[in-house]
Amino acid sequence: LKAKGTNANTQAAYRREAERFLLWCLLEKRVALSSARLDECADYLKWLEMIGRETPENWQKSWIYPQETWIGPKNTPRESPDWKPFNSSLAYTSRKAASTIIRQLFSFLHKTGYLKFNPFDQIPAKVRFLPGEGKPKEFADRSLSPAQWEEIETHLAQLPLDLVRMRLEVLFVLGKELGMRASEMINARCGWIEYSRFGDEETVVIDIVGKGDKQRRLPLSSEQVEKISRYLAARKRPPLFEPAGKDVPLIASFRIGNKGADKEGLSRSGLYIVLHTFLEEVANDVRKKNPRDAAKLLGSSLHWLRHTFAVASLEVMPVNVVQTAMGHASVNTTTRYISPDQTEVLEGFKKLKS
Repeated sequence: LKAKGTNANTQAAYRREAERFLLWCLLEKRVALSSARLDECADYLKWLEMIGRETPENWQKSWIYPQETWIGPKNTPRESPDWKPFNSSLAYTSRKAASTIIRQLFSFLHKTGYLKFNPFDQIPAKVRFLPGEGKPKEFADRSLSPAQWEEIETHLAQLPLDLVRMRLEVLFVLGKELGMRASEMINARCGWIEYSRFGDEETVVIDIVGKGDKQRRLPLSSEQVEKISRYLAARKRPPLFEPAGKDVPLIASFRIGNKGADKEGLSRSGLYIVLHTFLEEVANDVRKKNPRDAAKLLGSSLHWLRHTFAVASLEVMPVNVVQTAMGHASVNTTTRYISPDQTEVLEGFKKLKS
C-alpha cells in the first residue's frame, strides 16, 4: 500500500481488494495468502462472478460461508460490527478492477521476494462478461440532461434558505459547475480560493489540488463566490480571503461537536448521503410525470456531477481546455465524454449508401 503513493482513492481501492482476497483465503480456503496457488486464485475470480448472484442453494454447493456473510449495507463504517466486505454483486468493471489489483499485489510480492512465483501468471487476464453484460446500458453516459438538471434546480429553490440548502448549493458549484472529483470536494479548503491577476484584470480563482497532487486553476463567478460566502457566514466561519479561515473546509458536516474549524469536513460516505438524500427527494417529485428521469436521478452519484460538467463544457469549449479544467492527464480521457448528437447520427446513417 505504501508503494502505491499517497492518493487516498488509490489507497482505498488497493486496501479494499487486498483485504477481500485475504479474508477469502482465510475463510473459504483456510490458507494464508502466501500459500494461495493456481487453484485458489482461479477460484477467487469465479467467486467474484458468483457473489450476490446465486440462489442460496446453488451457492452452498460451491462455497462454505453463505453470501450474507460477505454482503452488507452500503457505506457501513469500517469499525462497525455490521460491516461486510461487499455491499452487492460486482459489475464487470468492478470485477476487472479487483482482478487487476490482486494481480499487481501478487506481482509485487513476487518481485520483492516474498513469493517464489506469481500464480496469476498462469491465469488469463481477460475478465469475461456475464449474461446481460457487455451491452449498452440505459444510463451509460452517466450525466444529467439539461431538463433533469432543471428539475434539481427547481426543487433546490423551493427549500428554505438554511444550512441544508446552502451546503447543497456549494456542493453543486464544486461538482457540476467546476467538475471537481469527490475527493477534491472533501479536501477543498477556503484557502484554495484567492485573487489572481490576468493582464490588467483581477479574477477570483480556485486552485484545486487533484489526483497525484496535480493543481489546476479555475475562475469563479461572482454568483459562485456569493453562494460560498453565504454558506460560510451561516456557519459562522471567517469570510473568504481572510488568513484565519484558510483551513476551513468548503463543505462541512452538521455534527461538528468539539472539532476545530479545520476538522469539520464531510467524509466520502457523508457526502454521498447528502447528495443521495436530496436526489431521492427530487426523484419522488418527478416520478409521476417522468419515471425514467426519476430512475436516473436515483442511479446518480457524486461523479455524475463531474460527468455533467464535462458534457456541458465540451459543447462550448475546446477539448484541450476541458482537459485542463478537469485535470485529465490525457486528452483521450476527455474525449470519452464527447458523443455525437442523435440527430447527427440519424443524418449520418441516411447518407450511407444502401
